[in-house]
Amino acid sequence: MATRAPSTNVASKDCPKCKSRRIQCDRTLPSCRKCLRRNYECPGYGLILRWKEGASSGGSLSRRDVPVDGDSRDPVHGYPLARPNEVMPLISVDRGPSSPLDSFSCQLLHHFDQNIATKLAWVDGPENPWRQIILPLSHASPIVRYSLLAMSSEDLTHKYTIDRPYFHHLKAQSLYYRDRVLSHLPQHLERLLKAPISLDCANEARFVLATVLLLYNLELLSAKATQWRLHIQGARAIIQWKLQAIGLHRPPDVADNFLRYEYYFTAVFNGLTTFDATYDVIDDIPINDKIAIFGDFVRIMHCVTRAERINFSGSSNTETTRVEDVVGEIETARDRALQLNHIIRFQYPDARHDFEHLTHMYYHASLIYSHRVLSDPAPSQDLIQACRDAILDHLSHLIDLAYFAHDLVWPLFVCGTECRGFPDKQDIIERALLGVIRLSGSLDRRRVLSFLRMFWQLDCGDREVSWIEVARSRPADCSFMII
Repeated sequence: MATRAPSTNVASKDCPKCKSRRIQCDRTLPSCRKCLRRNYECPGYGLILRWKEGASSGGSLSRRDVPVDGDSRDPVHGYPLARPNEVMPLISVDRGPSSPLDSFSCQLLHHFDQNIATKLAWVDGPENPWRQIILPLSHASPIVRYSLLAMSSEDLTHKYTIDRPYFHHLKAQSLYYRDRVLSHLPQHLERLLKAPISLDCANEARFVLATVLLLYNLELLSAKATQWRLHIQGARAIIQWKLQAIGLHRPPDVADNFLRYEYYFTAVFNGLTTFDATYDVIDDIPINDKIAIFGDFVRIMHCVTRAERINFSGSSNTETTRVEDVVGEIETARDRALQLNHIIRFQYPDARHDFEHLTHMYYHASLIYSHRVLSDPAPSQDLIQACRDAILDHLSHLIDLAYFAHDLVWPLFVCGTECRGFPDKQDIIERALLGVIRLSGSLDRRRVLSFLRMFWQLDCGDREVSWIEVARSRPADCSFMII
């Protein structure tokens, strides 16, 4: 039976921390205030997954892993994947009052929690919003949960080759959950548009926006550009409606801000390679350091991209964006990120060292992009080359590429566009991008690498040519997301 969204903006049960303290929880979302006032880390209200040590409580298999064929185990964590109509007694679930989940669904939620959430967040740690916000939303809304299950199934298919039986089983599961979402989504949209403005309406809008953003990430896994671009447009329409219809009645909370920022940075990165003359991204997005680690850099990218589109269109009725002003903003963005590095709670201690180098890579990539768009190429060439070499140097100092592999695509791409005529530098970029693909998934990254390879081999004579000029003139080679 499908669950119904709660009628108030509170959780349907106490948080585990308050339960353990034997006090009444106030159940506020996404974290209870009683935990926050005591400086406790509130575990939230989502599903709590626990490993069981064996297939039964006694007998010869007790306290041992369940014996299964090699192909029936998840290749990352080694836990068994349930076969159709088979119950695997591996995970126990604190489900709450209205969340009937079979064992296979629980394993998919575990995969999202342990693997996908890690790759979706800018920084993985205790405050990862994909765990602290999206997982609780999936517990409250069936369409959010089905979207999440579809994405987990699709992600797991990439752990198997097409000749393996579980590839087809997981692919079928992904399509099943996706179809369930798409069959229910129109009803939710219709109810949203017809309902009077209320708290229920605000919750419904949140569920729909989370669903659309999960669908975007699902389609990005299969690199179907026309579909994920459509979901970005859908998210934009929902946010516009939400701001106009609900914004005055209920200020956004941290969950709303996170969803809006997810749309924003996705739309900004999408705009880098679409070259739409009517470039338009909703930018009234609050930046919260806990959910938008590199929010300042994304705003700068948005500003520079918009300036490029305006300049290319020949419009003269707009205020000119000066590179000197943008450089000042880039320096401020770097300084703020370095300050955040001291207070962010990382999943691994060494990640703090790598985050510092990652910040400098974004700083130099932003300088290259800004000067390529806003400056004359010749006077800026020395600075651009110095920034390119600085990115390569910071890349070489990373302790573990896995900590921030999913954040490296943009600085690697920008650096790569400045490596024409330098085969040794091209080789470094190519190996790094292949490492990103191996560690955090392909997405559109193989197309990003294909574009760079084409750009490196391009014969332009002695004329200096930018990647933007090439990409605009060859749209068939530039239908990808640099993310």
